[in-house]
Amino acid sequence: MSARGLSRRGFLYGAGAAGTGLVLAACTSGANDQNGQTTGSAPGFPVTVEGKLGSTTVTAPPKRVVAAGYLRDTDIALALGADLLLSSRHTVFAHGMASWSQPAAPTEVVYGDTIPMEKIASLGPDLILAIDDQQLETDHPRLTQIAPTLGYRNGINKDTWQDMLQRAGDVLGKRPLADDLIKQVQQKIDGTKAQHPEFAGRTFTFGPVSAPDSIYTISSTTDASATFFSQLGLQLSPKVTTLPQSSTPNRAAISPERLDLIDADVLILTFTNDGVRRQFEARPLFQELSAVKRGSYIALDMPTAIALAFPSVRSIPYGLDVVTPKLTAAVHNGASA
Repeated sequence: MSARGLSRRGFLYGAGAAGTGLVLAACTSGANDQNGQTTGSAPGFPVTVEGKLGSTTVTAPPKRVVAAGYLRDTDIALALGADLLLSSRHTVFAHGMASWSQPAAPTEVVYGDTIPMEKIASLGPDLILAIDDQQLETDHPRLTQIAPTLGYRNGINKDTWQDMLQRAGDVLGKRPLADDLIKQVQQKIDGTKAQHPEFAGRTFTFGPVSAPDSIYTISSTTDASATFFSQLGLQLSPKVTTLPQSSTPNRAAISPERLDLIDADVLILTFTNDGVRRQFEARPLFQELSAVKRGSYIALDMPTAIALAFPSVRSIPYGLDVVTPKLTAAVHNGASA
């Protein structure tokens, strides 16, 4: 595993994967004091937000923000209207940025296995968002020397998307906006569930296939992607919730000879590439699965799988729009089979 730790695709599959970088966005101007904080005062400031690796204190509304973590830090900053100096990019997406979080005309700044601390420092940010930094324990000491850094509350991938957004809203002085955005996203989730009562009680499995013999499935109801589907009325198949956990939290490894374990009312898989998908789907054992025979199998593209597995205020609406029609067809096929 590289110094940058697990990428989104890597964490989804239970193995490290390369492909990170920074995108240079339009910079804003502002007067900063020697500690990188914007001078002046504003109602509600200074504000302190507690985190697992220490507290974050901001003395005035941040004007120059870096999203040093993965996609969710970028999503949060854009959703809250922060002026981004830099944000992460990843090769799993065609343009380095997720479809739901692309800033206008970014200029790419490529880097290797470590965050370019010198580049960040040269920009003079007054806030660094690193809630979604997979190697925050390593990066935190240097990041905090540059500017106040907001990390996670509970640990890597352990904070809810709502908590991420609210804590960022606190340090940006935009908590009311954060709360309103949460309500909007929840209303979209609730509306989708109400429009599709046929989802209620249907079992599902969801997991990544990185090679024909490397198969994983979500095995915990507390996993973010399991929560996504359960909020629509579906339930994670009991067959997978009792499986031993792999080295990746909330994931169980599936033997190619036991594909029956992932059979459910709706079977959802995602693949590293089309070649792996073709090889896997050609397996006789796969073709014999009940979900496959009746047309209740969904091959989900990687960006959408990431949107669901690592949800944010922006990725959830995107994921709903992509997945809901596929779920509707899969459930309908199962009912009519």
